[in-house]
Amino acid sequence: MPTIAVGDIHGNVDALTDLLDQIRSGCRPGDTVVFLGDYIDRGPHSKGCVDAILEFQNEAPAEVVCLTGNHEDWMLRSMRDHSRHSWLLGMEALTTIESYSLDAALAIGEAATRAGARLYLEQCTLPYEAFFDSMPAAHVHFFESLALSYQTADCICTHGGVDPRIDRLEDQGRFDLIWGTSGFPDGYVGDDVLVYGHRNNAAVGDNGWPAPRMVGRTIGIDTISHGVLTAIRLPDRHIFQSARHQASLSVRR
Repeated sequence: MPTIAVGDIHGNVDALTDLLDQIRSGCRPGDTVVFLGDYIDRGPHSKGCVDAILEFQNEAPAEVVCLTGNHEDWMLRSMRDHSRHSWLLGMEALTTIESYSLDAALAIGEAATRAGARLYLEQCTLPYEAFFDSMPAAHVHFFESLALSYQTADCICTHGGVDPRIDRLEDQGRFDLIWGTSGFPDGYVGDDVLVYGHRNNAAVGDNGWPAPRMVGRTIGIDTISHGVLTAIRLPDRHIFQSARHQASLSVRR
């Protein structure tokens, strides 16, 4: 049965809705749909994207698997340790926070401004609980249950790729699966087709339209920075793409 891999979404709910409508019409029992991670940040509708994925997961006849992206990885670090600020400082996290609670975004943003350089130099905490307490329990479970990788008869799916020096998927390190490593995708010589996101390395045509990046037996489908969400079905390599939906800028209070 086919495997459909869905690329990075980054809060672009219009592109996600468009793509899911296409996938939903062709889904059959026994199919597998794998979301490759990075559901949150940058775009203004992270909460809406998770809602849409959970709805699809509940109603689709296919098995639905969701992987961890590097953005979720750093968000979960902040959830477990309120003195870890890499997500806030490096991932445009306030767009995600305000999609759940404008009050939480205001409280965390003001606290970060007051802390200033101490965010980098000390282990000071921020009131992340204002955000995580506003998150529905189903969303907390969703983020805490994300997988590192998934393999079907058709392909291996990861967010960041693999370390080409390591043969077996089960021996790959967490960091390399989520964040990627040097030597990938060019150095990958595995027998399995490997589908990944994360790298924003779309093959852009002369008309400005993004397509998957295919190198050897690897397929990169992170095209959302161009406003287009991409999925690919294996083994026939049929490509699904949304119309171009540039995410509107969030407005912070």
